[in-house]
Amino acid sequence: MDLFFYFLISLVAILVCCMVFSNSVEWLGSKLNLSHGITGSLLAAVGTALPETIVPIVAIFWGINKADLVKVLMGDLETVNSVSDISMGAIIGAPFMLSTVAFFIIGFSSWLYFKSGRRKTKEIKVDNTVLERDLSFFLFSFTIAFGAIFVNHTFRVIIAVGLIIVYFIYLYKTIQEEKNSEFKGEELEGNLDEFLLSKLIPALKPTLFLIGVQLVISLGFLIYSAHHFVEVIKEVSNRLDFPPFIISLLLTPIATELPEKFNSWMWIRQKKDTLAVGNISGALVFQSTFPVTIGLLFTSWQIHSLISYMIFIFCLISAGIVLFASKTKKLNYKVFLFGGIFYLIYLVAVLVQNL
Repeated sequence: MDLFFYFLISLVAILVCCMVFSNSVEWLGSKLNLSHGITGSLLAAVGTALPETIVPIVAIFWGINKADLVKVLMGDLETVNSVSDISMGAIIGAPFMLSTVAFFIIGFSSWLYFKSGRRKTKEIKVDNTVLERDLSFFLFSFTIAFGAIFVNHTFRVIIAVGLIIVYFIYLYKTIQEEKNSEFKGEELEGNLDEFLLSKLIPALKPTLFLIGVQLVISLGFLIYSAHHFVEVIKEVSNRLDFPPFIISLLLTPIATELPEKFNSWMWIRQKKDTLAVGNISGALVFQSTFPVTIGLLFTSWQIHSLISYMIFIFCLISAGIVLFASKTKKLNYKVFLFGGIFYLIYLVAVLVQNL
């Protein structure tokens, strides 16, 4: 009972920190007058992806001494097994949750509002340039990440550097394409939740300074909460005799990824499809580069169960289906519903194998 209580407290703490952090990021985007593509694929995506990136970083770096850290980086010493597994579970779990459950949420919410009459078409209308760019980069990066499982540490270091370069190329292309974009009609402003500091103290106005203060405070509490969450996951794994990799993969994204993806539900409701889908597709690019780089450098980046290969395969297939539908102009809610099927198949496979 005590373990469940601590798990619940750490889960809620991370969720609250994510909400405050996301509120800060969205207000920052509004203040900077960023366009729909950059807001969705860059600012909102990275802003909502950063919290779950904190978990593996904290798992790896909290409490490790400098000498051991250097050995890990040189490939002479792996991080403690449970820490390595928790980190890998969090890193791989984020794109898995995004490309399955988060895509399913897009499809289900679109279907729901179509059936209720709020949406007049089955089609999900996005800026295809944004979506196809994002998913193409994700498929490339995550395929490379998958391949890195089968090479030695030296090659993984080279791949890690390459993925960072890939992300900066993505940033450049996103900004350049946004300048030439003819897609109109989606703005984030007017759909923002109230600035939280102003909600607590009405006299405070959402200036850039206060937005920055709220962002930094939420990030600090997020790091602290993530540390306790990692410790709880270790204990849950020990008591249930369940692999820490699986525990982390299934639970960490629930605390850090899924709540923020309900932003996409709201944007679908408001017929702001590019923001809804771009929030997820942009996060996929980020999650397949920066967090994966951390995993390649500071974990064993090894999978101990053949069934875990399904994670990579399902991520790539789900994203590939959406990309193909976008290119063939057949993007509708049915395409996104496939993600939920892949998640259920993996969940059932894991339960059958471990129970």
